[in-house]
Amino acid sequence: MEMVTNMDGVHYDELLGGTAVPVLTKNVTLKGVTATYKRGTLLAAVSGKYVIVDSTASTGAEKASVVLAKDVVLTGSDVVATVYTSGQFNREKLIVAQSADNATAHEEELRAVNIYLTSVK
Repeated sequence: MEMVTNMDGVHYDELLGGTAVPVLTKNVTLKGVTATYKRGTLLAAVSGKYVIVDSTASTGAEKASVVLAKDVVLTGSDVVATVYTSGQFNREKLIVAQSADNATAHEEELRAVNIYLTSVK
């Protein structure tokens, strides 16, 4: 399990849901927009760059493929960030663009890329 360090000590943020699936990471390029993406955000590959998953899009951004590993602040320029490409994650801790959307809606496409969902509850 990954522990998160802060000024008060170390705590478990519940993003990782187990060790049954190896956790793998890689660095990818996030498309330059002005936004803050939080750790656990589901991302989709669109034309070689990654954007936040949006199931209402028709540009390829509707298909989740990785999970953001650390918070990122975007200021309009492309940014290289670390993402999880494999692992087991708690669905309640994953973040998507649309409030009506949730990680469960992306479970099949995530499973196809070796990302599995479990539940904190």
